[in-house]
Amino acid sequence: MKRSRENKDEFARPGAKKPKSISACTSCKKHKTRCEILDPSKNPVRCHRCQVLTIPCSYEGTILPTASTSKLPTPTILENTEAEKPRSNAMVAYPSQLPPTDRIWAFVTEDHSGIDWSAPMLAIQHLSRLPFASFDPPREVPQALSVGDLTLSAILNEERQRYLLDLFDERYTPWLNFKPIRNANGSLLDIVCCAIASRHLENVPGSAQVKTELQRLTEDSIAKMIFNPRPSESVEAIQALLILSLWAPLGGPPENEGRDGRLLIASAVSMAMNLRLNQASRQILALRKKNGGRHSPEDSEVLQEMLEKARLWIALTNTESMLCVGTGRVPLSRRSPEDLQLVEYPKSFNDLVNYGDLRLGLTASSFDLVEEGNSNRLQSGMDIDAWYDEIMIVLERLKRIKRLLAPLPVVLDYHQFYFHMLQIYEDMSRVLVIYHALQDARASAGPIPSGESWHAYFRPHNTEAVGEMGRDLLQTVESLLIHLVTADTRLLNTAPDNLFTMVALAAGYLIGVKFLMARGGSHLLGGSDLILAKTVTHLTSVAVGPGHAAQRAALLLKGMIAKWEGRASVVASYPTPTSDRPTEHTVTTTGNTPIPEFLEPSSFPGQQPLTLPPFELDFNMFMDSTVPLNPDFWNNMAHMPGYE
Repeated sequence: MKRSRENKDEFARPGAKKPKSISACTSCKKHKTRCEILDPSKNPVRCHRCQVLTIPCSYEGTILPTASTSKLPTPTILENTEAEKPRSNAMVAYPSQLPPTDRIWAFVTEDHSGIDWSAPMLAIQHLSRLPFASFDPPREVPQALSVGDLTLSAILNEERQRYLLDLFDERYTPWLNFKPIRNANGSLLDIVCCAIASRHLENVPGSAQVKTELQRLTEDSIAKMIFNPRPSESVEAIQALLILSLWAPLGGPPENEGRDGRLLIASAVSMAMNLRLNQASRQILALRKKNGGRHSPEDSEVLQEMLEKARLWIALTNTESMLCVGTGRVPLSRRSPEDLQLVEYPKSFNDLVNYGDLRLGLTASSFDLVEEGNSNRLQSGMDIDAWYDEIMIVLERLKRIKRLLAPLPVVLDYHQFYFHMLQIYEDMSRVLVIYHALQDARASAGPIPSGESWHAYFRPHNTEAVGEMGRDLLQTVESLLIHLVTADTRLLNTAPDNLFTMVALAAGYLIGVKFLMARGGSHLLGGSDLILAKTVTHLTSVAVGPGHAAQRAALLLKGMIAKWEGRASVVASYPTPTSDRPTEHTVTTTGNTPIPEFLEPSSFPGQQPLTLPPFELDFNMFMDSTVPLNPDFWNNMAHMPGYE
């Protein structure tokens, strides 16, 4: 099977025009750094780097936001003739053009038609920021220190530093799957770890000011590093960027809307490649073969140092894959065969097994497959049967990883929670492979006569492929949500921010399926309402403060559920509730957290909010129902954003 990531954009399509190059913005040109505009529709227009660093961009007054059109947009890449030319990994967006009643995301896009669902993770990230536009800004915290006087020791005494560092090591380090390498005289990594751990400083006198100053110090330190990357390159700096790409500091000033973990991890990867961390695994394997596996004390010391660097490199590649998947960007980093060999699944479980390495290996295998599946784009002139076979092979290989992972949270005595959470990443890998495959399948069908379904025009090997993939996708998103709601809430609040975006995407897709079925006069049998309600409750309970990714995801899902409840067309498809029926299954969307304005049920003229009656499961009805066995139903359910 061929797999190509070099010089190939994940969403490249035949006929797409190459964008014209224009000069980089003033700031990027001055610092000789890459300059690109990822979203030219935002107002004001800023390049990606200026937006992340929240600094003025010369394009704000010179480039007007692009209007939403039905034409395929091209990525805007700004070339800096004094800097290295950007690689072909820019995000390319394709708008959804299917009729609103046929799209899974119609219940969202009818209010926000500019959202691009061909990059679903990016779309959810964008939506999860919108609800906070209506929040009152937090109370201004007095700033006792100027930026020039900000140091970690000036903000925290030694005892409080040690408390936060210990807290980070206990609750966040297990997610990294490697032990951070700290320099004796270095403080950058300590600054970042304290800033992340400070989100748990509740009911501590002066905590608001501590969080504010730690966030200011972190942003100032990272900005200096990005402005002058070469002098800052070090293992400590790489680890700091990796951590910040996974968790955003909370509790200080309002978060910068433009913060993008992909830029931070890309900077970390570039530094790591300059320091040749990507060669560490190859050097380890060569050293292990030296002298028949017998090592001198000096060799053993070098081997241990190289092993820690190899783990850091593999963690970097996994993190970049996690942050880029589903956003339309291709990671800069690549896992080599030697990397995968270093963290391969053990033949037996004994005292020598490193469980961090095991998680690194399982994660690497999953993301390798999702990137392979998403890079295998169906293009004009390709053999559809052969393309479909390759997608099915990727999905079968993902099943193998699922089988290897499934028992570990139960049978192992160590880190059960972290193995449990790997199942969310494994499910999301499968979701995104099928999601993009369905997009390509829809595009391959071309224009369809009015009133006909496109599914009949996509039949590889003369099979009901669309219905089969639709069933798989629905089952996988429900599996992902089940893994979330069965997770230990005492540890879930330390999950990487990106994980909550994955949960919101899965839940949103499930709601879209419910809408699509209701429009067709059908019910989605099962506990979907209960799963969604439990998901919102779980996310709300683990949020550690305003702006936390879990809170943003919960708020977004509340609004989506509110739209589902307020949909008048759904009323006729449900039986009238009676007084003797239980009411604990009702999905509640009220509470202290406001519903996002763009998702309010009142946005539908003439329709009132509706609380769904509880679903009464009748065994005979379940067995006799033809809905789960009807290929036409599953085909209709599987409509994806794509093309006419």
